[in-house]
Amino acid sequence: MSRTKIIISIIVSLCAFLVLRLVLSSPDKPASSRETGLTQENRPSRPELPLRYAVGEIDPRFGITRERFAVLVEDARRVWEEAAGRELLLQSEEAEFKINLIFDWRQEKLIAAREARAVLDENGRSFDKVQDEYNYKLSILETSRSSLEGDARRFEERLQDYNSRVARWNEGSGRTEAEQRTLQALKSELEVERAELETRRNAYNRDSESVNKLADDLNALAAKLNLEVENFNGTFVRSRDFEKGVFDGSSINIYEFEKEEDLRVALIHEFGHALGLGHIENPKAIMNRKLALQDLENIRLSEEDIRQLREVLNQ
Repeated sequence: MSRTKIIISIIVSLCAFLVLRLVLSSPDKPASSRETGLTQENRPSRPELPLRYAVGEIDPRFGITRERFAVLVEDARRVWEEAAGRELLLQSEEAEFKINLIFDWRQEKLIAAREARAVLDENGRSFDKVQDEYNYKLSILETSRSSLEGDARRFEERLQDYNSRVARWNEGSGRTEAEQRTLQALKSELEVERAELETRRNAYNRDSESVNKLADDLNALAAKLNLEVENFNGTFVRSRDFEKGVFDGSSINIYEFEKEEDLRVALIHEFGHALGLGHIENPKAIMNRKLALQDLENIRLSEEDIRQLREVLNQ
């Protein structure tokens, strides 16, 4: 390299690499996955507080004891009261407002779907097994994407700094032997880093293809087994309207649940209606009309849930 002029050329493909757009393809969002929230005029009216309630009918076919159901009801009550900072609901055996667990065709349909998901395909895999594999690989892929995009941004910053220093050198500023050696070392480091990023990008793309193949398998299995499964941003969920539970003005009736987490979020949702809240557009909100994207492992109210609760309490 001449001392009078450094010829800079980090390969053209390197510059192209910096416009990484790592997007995992997935089916389009279902157009029906979101609904407009209820207006102030047509949502339930707020009851006198605290609302007194009692555990009512518990169908034994659900396989849950009255005592355990009562605990989950209390869990649901605390979610709203912690957000409000005051007593909203009061358990009372004499209360006319009942919370019931009623077994009908909805739970029968859910049991049938559970059995269908256990059916093995031609490769000896059930829907649930393929879904677990998909979710695991998707989680790893998203972590890889985040790391790769972060490293690519840092690489671009280093490259821009390097090119700025080279521009100053070519303009005749700071032409020392030490600067020349530094620029040569930086160029070598950047070329090595570019090659490593390119290798990781290729690996990411291969992993993306594998995850997309699993997504295709899940879609095919869902269609074959007639399962009510939707894909939200790459996440497969069994989306159901919250008519799995109904607040009718004088009671809450729960008609279906698969796991306790499922039951708990249904109770929280119906308590919300009993307190006077309507539906919310945010698909992650407890008061969204569908059970789909709520985090059942870490149930919490969304900002929209809390905002509407405060509006109702301030009426």
